[in-house]
Parts: sequence; C-alpha cells; structure tokens
Amino acid sequence: MISVTLARRYARALLQLTQKKGGLEEAQAELREIAMLARKDRRVRRFFETPGIARTEKIAFLEKSWKPMLSRPVYGLLMVLLRRRRLDHLIQIADEFQNLAEEARGITRALIRTAVPLSDAQAGVLTKKLAERTGRTITLTREVDPALIGGAVVSLNHRIIDGTIATELWRIRRRLLATRVQGRG
Repeated sequence: MISVTLARRYARALLQLTQKKGGLEEAQAELREIAMLARKDRRVRRFFETPGIARTEKIAFLEKSWKPMLSRPVYGLLMVLLRRRRLDHLIQIADEFQNLAEEARGITRALIRTAVPLSDAQAGVLTKKLAERTGRTITLTREVDPALIGGAVVSLNHRIIDGTIATELWRIRRRLLATRVQGRG
C-alpha cells in the first residue's frame, strides 16, 4: 500500500498544475470517475496492478481508451504513474487529490451523526451555521446512529463536536463528583 505522504505528493503536483493551467474542477471530476471505475471493476484494477502485463500494453490501453476522454494533466498523471510503476496506487492518489482540491476550492466536509434522521430543514440550518463559523462552503453528510440515544456528533476538519446526551450526562457526573459536599459535623 502506498503511503499517504507519497499519494499526497502526486495529488499536490496535479493540484498545482491544474490551478496554474486551469481545469481544477475538470480534473477533479475525471479522477473521481477513474477511481470509481477502479473501485467497482476488479478487472481494471487487476490490469494495472499486475506486473506481468507489459508496460507497452498498458500504454496502448490508456491511449486508446482513456486519452480521448481525459484532460491533458490527468492523462499526464496516469502516464507518470505508469512509467514509475505506481498506477496501482491510483485510487489513493485520486482520494488525496479530491481532498486537496476541495480544500483549495474552500469546501469543507462535515459529518453529523444523530440518533434519528435529520430533516432537510435541520440539515440546512446546521450547514449554514457551520459555514458561518468556518467561513467555508460546507458539504454535509448525515448518518443515523441509534446507539447515540439523543443529540448529535459533528466531525469537521478532524475536530469532533460532541453534543450527545451520553456526553452531557458524563459531564454532569464529573461535576457532581468534583463538588465537595460539606457535611454536618
């Protein structure tokens, strides 16, 4: 498995190129599609991961099948990865590129877990509040976790905002235990 640092290095190089030349959103969409194809189709993954398949055969496949559909920077990345024998790490590189591209475009992903499903109105209010708080565009993902009992947990930029009932009860318990009760004596 490729290291995150190495995947980020390739992704950052593509990001800088697409920002300089234009086409960031196009490259983002293309890499997302390629990664989705590689995740879904085991044959595609196996084709790129098999060292026994000649590099010339892989180049011919890329030129015939993908070159007409891809922008120059993305096709160039694929060729660099092929020459360096790293095409089997395309999914990790594409994922890193998605993260870096969203960061560059001012988009932050947030995840909210609740005990019951949030309505669209509630999600809209939360998205607006998070956008005001961060000054960024928020892409909200909702998950239902019945184990929470009540409240919500929001993950935003590797930061956790825990507003669950269980956490609040734990805080109350901690305060009660810390309070010294003076007895009659």
